[in-house]
Amino acid sequence: MKKNLIWASLALLAVSSLALGACSLSSKEEEKIIDFILDWTPNTNHTGLYVALEKGYFEEEGVKVDIKLPSEDSSSDLVINGKAPFAIYFQDSMAKKLEKGAGITAVAALVENNTSGIISAGDAGILSPKDLVGKKYGTWNDPIELAMLETLVSEEGGDFAKVEKVPNTDANSITPIANQVFDAAWIYYGWDGIMAEEEKMDTNFFYLTDFEPAFNYYSPVIIANNDYLKENPEEAKKVLRAIKKGYQYAIEHPEESAEILIKHAPALEGQKDFVLASQIYLSEHYASNPDKWGEFDADRWNAFYAWAHEKGILESDLKDQGFSNDYLD
Repeated sequence: MKKNLIWASLALLAVSSLALGACSLSSKEEEKIIDFILDWTPNTNHTGLYVALEKGYFEEEGVKVDIKLPSEDSSSDLVINGKAPFAIYFQDSMAKKLEKGAGITAVAALVENNTSGIISAGDAGILSPKDLVGKKYGTWNDPIELAMLETLVSEEGGDFAKVEKVPNTDANSITPIANQVFDAAWIYYGWDGIMAEEEKMDTNFFYLTDFEPAFNYYSPVIIANNDYLKENPEEAKKVLRAIKKGYQYAIEHPEESAEILIKHAPALEGQKDFVLASQIYLSEHYASNPDKWGEFDADRWNAFYAWAHEKGILESDLKDQGFSNDYLD
């Protein structure tokens, strides 16, 4: 009987160990963390992400997402190299990487239309692209950026070679314009444009799309690693479903959503009025139809890459490449 009790005890211990091991394994599986890399410091482009985090939308979908700033590598490189499944990036910047075979796909558009354009000091007299001739333009020295501006200037009969290019390395473009480092810069109105308004600066602004419809590309977008999407399609859908809920909430509740952003980005605490103004602007631009948030229009996507191919910026025809609506419900 004693022997039987010993064997019974050992059997019970083995079963318990297996159960504990199973629980431990299950716990580890449940604790899988999905990294999501921002393109820059937190701003109102990102509000829907933080709303999804704050409101528990990721938890509702059974996923755990960690929103991170980019490291020494760019957000796109981290995704391309498989170090993170998701990141924020831009359709225009994707062009050259896709041509080189980068394994990334844009899976959602954060903002429905391109809200970027050229802002300038009010006394610089820059009301259209040709007015940049003879002026100082703050540039990122990106080939596609410069090619786009050259197209806009030359189509109005201006000589782009006579636009003085000054490196733009500031955290925003408003301060160097105020300090007369350069006369004009390319900005996203929802951040730098609103900043200029809040600071009561005398400026002029025009959207790129006012002069070239092909420039209504998607910016910013959520990109994902292709191998991750292939191996984890349902998980990817859950992540995007939660994010979509976050942006839909931000569309309907800009004031509360601005507070949520500030809570998760305390560096913005001293800029509440500015953040709220920016949020109100962007909440009206995330999607004209909240049910369609994030979806790409193939014609619009292709129009920009067709322009880049026509101008010789791209050697390849990237028609229908680099984006998908398959992961959005």
